[in-house]
Amino acid sequence: MTADQVLQGLKQALGARLKAEVRPRKVGVKRPLELQELWCEIGREDLLPAVRTLKNLGPLHTSIISGRDAGETIELLYHLAVGFGTPGGEVMVTFRLQVPKSDPVVPSITGILPGAETTEREKIEFLGVEFAGIPTRAHVFLPDDFPYHPWRKDEPGIEKTIKRMVEWEEKRHGGSGERT
Repeated sequence: MTADQVLQGLKQALGARLKAEVRPRKVGVKRPLELQELWCEIGREDLLPAVRTLKNLGPLHTSIISGRDAGETIELLYHLAVGFGTPGGEVMVTFRLQVPKSDPVVPSITGILPGAETTEREKIEFLGVEFAGIPTRAHVFLPDDFPYHPWRKDEPGIEKTIKRMVEWEEKRHGGSGERT
């Protein structure tokens, strides 16, 4: 499978709403190889149709969903591998979504790719994104009652909490900041 084949499948599914480009990526040192990756900008309403399209093209693997506070929005990057584990090779696809902080809800992709649950749950606790349809919202890293979303820049009181946590770590490890 090629990046162009994946792009054609997504264009058929999403039409003019899809903004995409094929980017080269070099891998390897002794025998460098240039691979083609697909980077797409989509709206949250197109996330499920886009993921279903990729799954119909071949075995699909969720690498990770990364995210960041981008000011008025939260940016989510879905890193997926189409054709995962196939003899013809895989194509890396990244979907970029901007979700407004005033309505940080996106559909969960766990109904299509159950393995995405852990990375979606991480975004719930660290960025405050809601995933409609996720089977469980239980935290993965922080206590379930943790009152903040640490990756949000606009979270009130987060600086004080982080400072207190750093001070606690320093006291716990003898004041040097180094762990023994």
